[in-house]
Amino acid sequence: MLAMITEKYGGSIKTFAPLEVNPDRSDVPAVLLEILRRSNGIMETMRNPLTGTYENIGWIVYPLSEIIKWTGFYHEEYGIKGTVFSDDGAGNPYYLKKNGKVYLLDSGEETLVSDSLYEFFQ
Repeated sequence: MLAMITEKYGGSIKTFAPLEVNPDRSDVPAVLLEILRRSNGIMETMRNPLTGTYENIGWIVYPLSEIIKWTGFYHEEYGIKGTVFSDDGAGNPYYLKKNGKVYLLDSGEETLVSDSLYEFFQ
């Protein structure tokens, strides 16, 4: 899936050290753990035309600590049933439900975005 993300973002991503995590961890879906085991979070980057350096824009996939933090927040505050793994850049969370489908919470409305995380990153 990391290759799909790299292709989708035209290579403008920053990866991090792989997460070493217990494979039996049940609070995060296996498909997200698979990504985190390759990179604990994936950041979108963009080349600054003035400096030529690449700067971070936002998270494509949160690191585990942010997944845990935001999942807890949105569960408590909005009652979502799923694992928050990213946002749309405007503060609205994307989350993965146990059925494997990806949803967006925007203005309190839940919207189905894709039928799988794989489809989400295509």
